[in-house]
Amino acid sequence: MTKVPKAKFRPFRTTAKIVARELLLVAVAVLLGRANIGHNIAPFALAFFVVVTEVGGKRQKVLAFAAVFGAFWRGGVTAFMVTLVAFLLYRGIRLLFSGKRQLDIHLIPFVAGIIDIAVRLAVIGTVWTRYDILMALSDGALVTILALVFIQSLPVLMGHERPRTLRPEELMSLTILVGSVISGLNGLYIHQISVMSVVVDWVILVLASAGGTGVGAAAAITVGILSVLARGETLSGVAVLGFAGLLSGVMKEARRMWIGLAFVLCVVLLSAGVQTNWTTAWPVWAAALAGTVFFMVTPRSLRTELAAYMPGTLEHQVSEQERVRRIRSLLSERMQDVGLVFNELSRTFAEGADSPLVSAQQLLDHTVASTAASVCQGCARRVKCWEKEGYSTYQAVTHTVERLEASPSGNVLPSPDLKERCIRVDAMMNTLRHQLEITDRDAKWMEKLREQNDLVSAQLTGVAHVIESVAREIDRGNSRSLAGEEQILSALEQLGLYVDHVHIVSLEPGKVEIEITQPSVGAYENSVRMIAPLLSGIVGENISVRHLDNPEQGGPCVSVFTSARAYEVSTAVATAARDGKTVSGDSYSAVDLGNGRFAVVVSDGMGNGERARRESKAAVELLKQLLKAGFDEKLAIQTVNSTLLLRSRDEMFTTLDMALIDLYSAESQLLKVGSAPSYIKRGKSVRCISGASVPIGILRDIEVHAIEEQFHDGDLLILMSDGVYDAPNQLYDKDDWLRRQISRMETEDPQSIADTLLEAAVRLNHGEIHDDMTVLVARIGAKNPEWASIKLPGVSGLRSRSKGA
Repeated sequence: MTKVPKAKFRPFRTTAKIVARELLLVAVAVLLGRANIGHNIAPFALAFFVVVTEVGGKRQKVLAFAAVFGAFWRGGVTAFMVTLVAFLLYRGIRLLFSGKRQLDIHLIPFVAGIIDIAVRLAVIGTVWTRYDILMALSDGALVTILALVFIQSLPVLMGHERPRTLRPEELMSLTILVGSVISGLNGLYIHQISVMSVVVDWVILVLASAGGTGVGAAAAITVGILSVLARGETLSGVAVLGFAGLLSGVMKEARRMWIGLAFVLCVVLLSAGVQTNWTTAWPVWAAALAGTVFFMVTPRSLRTELAAYMPGTLEHQVSEQERVRRIRSLLSERMQDVGLVFNELSRTFAEGADSPLVSAQQLLDHTVASTAASVCQGCARRVKCWEKEGYSTYQAVTHTVERLEASPSGNVLPSPDLKERCIRVDAMMNTLRHQLEITDRDAKWMEKLREQNDLVSAQLTGVAHVIESVAREIDRGNSRSLAGEEQILSALEQLGLYVDHVHIVSLEPGKVEIEITQPSVGAYENSVRMIAPLLSGIVGENISVRHLDNPEQGGPCVSVFTSARAYEVSTAVATAARDGKTVSGDSYSAVDLGNGRFAVVVSDGMGNGERARRESKAAVELLKQLLKAGFDEKLAIQTVNSTLLLRSRDEMFTTLDMALIDLYSAESQLLKVGSAPSYIKRGKSVRCISGASVPIGILRDIEVHAIEEQFHDGDLLILMSDGVYDAPNQLYDKDDWLRRQISRMETEDPQSIADTLLEAAVRLNHGEIHDDMTVLVARIGAKNPEWASIKLPGVSGLRSRSKGA
């Protein structure tokens, strides 16, 4: 038998859902039109109509007729006419304002309330008693209140808004709407059993099993009060329903049979003390039993779907986590696509840079053609030279061009073959010189354009690398975040902490980032004393509180927990400008890059003064921003080099001495581009780190070599500019003098070391400063954890779980 694909049924299912929703709305309209309070007040129909007029769209006419029919069902022709007049009067007033500015939807309920009061008093006549006025005012006030409630609940019911989470006010508004609809069943009985009571009990059971204790009790009391008002009974039944809903919510995690049994027993036992005889008691018990039976046959999917919208439920948490996972997957895919686009753009620019824009032969042909067009036009020998002996003439001109290019001054004689052929040699030579000047200028600009292509290609490659790295991190964290978040929630509950939400951003060693949303009361104490130590035990490394967003007006507090850094870097700088001036051509920076790495940079601009300072500062600032953005360090230096080449009209270069220190492992990369040697002091030993490469801003392509270094607690890294390194000059061996100066220092204070070394360099030249001097000292120190980790029995580490999986 051939199976029909499920996809073929999807249009029918969608249509069936739409039809079911429309029929449900019609039933709601009929029941709200029929609903009343104490047989005297009927505010539900008009409140429903005014909201449907604003949000109902094309279906508002059908729903209006349904509500009017419900009013006719309730009170015959009189109720029908009163409701119809109120509808028409409101519609007329609404049309009166439709051509003017948009009316605020929150003012409409008050207009409806005034209309209801006017209609009620008009129906009574011209003589009003105090009771008549009181009832009219009560009815109008209820119309206003119910309309305000329906503004929040009806759009959700109609499918205009699909909220991810129902806020408490939205949940209560929907509960009041349900209770109002149920009130329309008042007076309908099957064998003395109230249909309204059966539906009330069924609604309470469904909401309690979906939302738990709070939702069950609130729904029972709200729906119970509306049903009691409709029947004119005492509030004792509300108390019974409230406790029964509370008990059903407590048993939310049990099977439906036990929830229903608990509800029936609670209603039977509590109502036995309220009901005075068997005649009034058994319909209540029978209604509870019937509601339980309907609850038992209700599809589980309805309860699960309702629970997914209610904050605090497991279904809502799973739904939120699934939503976040889908968003992460979509974001990762989009970022990977964007990364591919940038890679393709980079490849396009790189291919354009590799191939010359105009070949040398093309430039030569253009020079010859332009010269011939200018000089030979109108010449008597033009036909012979270019049409009959064109190749020989072309060779004669190119030989002369070669002579002109070989002579810097351009004062050369034409080639013999050109001199024999051309009768306008002087004009030809002058034009050739002019055309060669234009060609040289064009060639320089084309080379500049090629360098710009290189820079753009490198920039696009860096951007693509950053985007792809972020996409991989999102994708990697997405696969294991759900199980990890559930494990953290479970562990926090073991400690007695109940938080709203856990979101794992990254579990990469040294780059852990976890966001936890919790109540604002006591958020800081809980984060520092309990959550961070617990996460340290679960993750397997020290975790610290990086950020705590605690709103002043209350509400949820978001705490961000990240890997605690195992090392910290303290820096100090000493500088002196040439000849005691105020502006130094050296620049430096010591900055936390925010990704677990710390950068120290010293740059020495060519020469000294303001111009050198601008170049070195531009190099340092651009490098810092590129590293913060996530660019690879070698690519960042290449980008800075290309930028300096493009921005400098004159020959301008600068050195670059940089160290990137990992604050989690103390591993470091030392990158030296044309800079003076650096020194590492560990105890009494001093090591020299040097590199061989030209400064940036000279060559288009430079070699950047990274020197790997593992630092230890207490190590000192000393960077310096050429002014300090060259201070000994011819007096001493530079390297030996600096080693001795550094090894003699007993202090570990970076500022003291920088000041002492600079002072020694100045004193060595008898107080004269022949070049700008800069000394930057960085001390790498171990950082003690702020707290001990908490390890709970039975709670495995997140990384061990992911490895096992």
